[in-house]
Amino acid sequence: MTRRLTPETAETLAMQMRNTLRVGSSEPLNMKTTLRQLGVMAVYRPMSEELWGLSLKTSDSQHHFMLVNSNVTRGSQHFTIAHELFHLYYDEEPRPHFCGQELMKDPAERKANMFASALLMPREGLVGNIPANELMNKEVSIATALRLEQLYGVSHTTFVVRLKELKLISQQCIDQLLGVSIRREAAMSGFDGSLYQPGNEGLVIGDFGAKARKLFEEERISEGHYHELLNMIGYGECEDSAGC
Repeated sequence: MTRRLTPETAETLAMQMRNTLRVGSSEPLNMKTTLRQLGVMAVYRPMSEELWGLSLKTSDSQHHFMLVNSNVTRGSQHFTIAHELFHLYYDEEPRPHFCGQELMKDPAERKANMFASALLMPREGLVGNIPANELMNKEVSIATALRLEQLYGVSHTTFVVRLKELKLISQQCIDQLLGVSIRREAAMSGFDGSLYQPGNEGLVIGDFGAKARKLFEEERISEGHYHELLNMIGYGECEDSAGC
């Protein structure tokens, strides 16, 4: 991968990831399923508003870990996961990585954002699902925005920014879409509002529990240490199925 990531190469990398996941060029991704397919262990925990997530991998790139802030909306969590996947699989300078608002000016963060947008909202899928008259006029309606945000599991702002990057909407439309209360519009239109709410606190994706149990059964850790490890990440809590 070249050091200068362009929108075109971001699209190419996103398609490579989709091919790895055996997902088509326009289908939505379930990010929890994506983590499981890639074997990335992830823990959802409350974090400060300034920190969205973090990721790290072993020196041999055989094991990957991600921490996701459960205090942000589910749509934002999905974008954070996609963003961190760039750092885990395509970053030229892999290191333990923190994702937050203060870091967004970093070129590496902008690269990760381009990749995340392309991975979650493929151009082909968006263009194919936006009515022809809205594409022609570059005026995507709030009804279309809600439908596609729900389909691709992304936040309202992330969706609007993606349309702007693809030059599919006018500046006037951008201002109009960003000026609405998306939670109110979703409720009035009968959509599930969980996408625009925080959630998944305590959820663990991966085999942490199985590995901890194996260590205990092999008597490499005590029973107290075993339960401490499980309690540390809230393992065993019910998975929140409302907002995958």
